[in-house]
Order: sequence, then structure tokens, then C-alpha cells
Amino acid sequence: MANLKDKFTVEDIKELDRRLNRIYYHATHGITITNSGVTEIQLLNIIDHLCRASGMLCDMIEQQLENNIETVDPYGYIVRKIYSAENGIENYLKVKKIDIY
Repeated sequence: MANLKDKFTVEDIKELDRRLNRIYYHATHGITITNSGVTEIQLLNIIDHLCRASGMLCDMIEQQLENNIETVDPYGYIVRKIYSAENGIENYLKVKKIDIY
């Protein structure tokens, strides 16, 4: 049975984290927000929460690979960010009157 170290290196995870941080930075930058409408800001906020949740997952994998988990409550943090993203997309669908169910 393979383990985490067989699938990822610390550098792999750091690169994924850098890429997520770049997306987060672009989505939350003041210039991006200033040039966005209300609907776009709703979607940018969803991207923000998903990047933060994904970033925490990267942090946890990196810490696991280094055998040194320091983060106190990663699960709670990730759950809150995903909850915020879920609420954001539900509100967006309501505002845009999109019924996909």
C-alpha cells in the first residue's frame, strides 16, 4: 500500500501552494475588486474561500510529509471555508435566478 510520501514530495506541495496563493492573490487584489461588479465579487469571494481551503490542505500535506504537524485545527478551518464557498455559490445562484436542481 502506498503512502503520502510515495505520491508527493514536499516541493510538489509547495508548488501547488504557490499556485493557489497566486490565484488567491489575483482574486482578492484591490485592483481586481475595484474593477468588478457585485456578481463578480460574489464569485471572487468563492474563489477566495476555495483557495484558502485548498491552501490549508497543502499545508497539512506538507506538514505530514515533514512529520511535523503544527496546525491546531485544520479540519475546522477547511470546513468553515468550504461552508462559506457553498453559501456563496447558493446565494449567487439565487441572485442570478439559476435553478440547476
